[in-house]
Amino acid sequence: MRILLWHVHGGWTDAFVRGTHTYLLPTTPDGGAWGLGRAGRDWPASVVEVAPHDLRDADIDVVVLQRIEEIAECERLLGRTPGRDLPAVFLEHNTPRRDIVGTVHPLADRTDIPIVHVTHFNELFWDSGIARTRVIEHGIVDPGYLYTGELEQLAAVINEPVRRGRITGTDLLPRFA
Repeated sequence: MRILLWHVHGGWTDAFVRGTHTYLLPTTPDGGAWGLGRAGRDWPASVVEVAPHDLRDADIDVVVLQRIEEIAECERLLGRTPGRDLPAVFLEHNTPRRDIVGTVHPLADRTDIPIVHVTHFNELFWDSGIARTRVIEHGIVDPGYLYTGELEQLAAVINEPVRRGRITGTDLLPRFA
């Protein structure tokens, strides 16, 4: 399968491109948000940098969207609409930014592009409306059930918990202590 995605979140992308597919990453000479490409990362040869102007003729099976603006960018570069002319999923890395209880996801009224959350916390806090959702844990290989219950301990792994605070649920940790 040939998967188009922009290099938006390096940690997540690093885990994702270890799969068995071909990954097409738009690349521009100046890099930046729309053309970062590999950004010097040691990724497998199956990660292929592609100039944005070459995407219209590229053989693409699916696009992994990570920003709402990428829907329009696909239409502009490919001449195809994600979810209609090209299979697509929207990967939601983040929690709602402000009203964590009442925030409706930008794709909540759509059924053509499923939302994939990177944590169960994200799926819980986003109002995803009628959009189909799935959770695929962020950047780890699931080792299966390892906890036996013998130790009364708990661990939490949170990306930048102090800076991100309530967005990542850091304020909930003392309740678990």
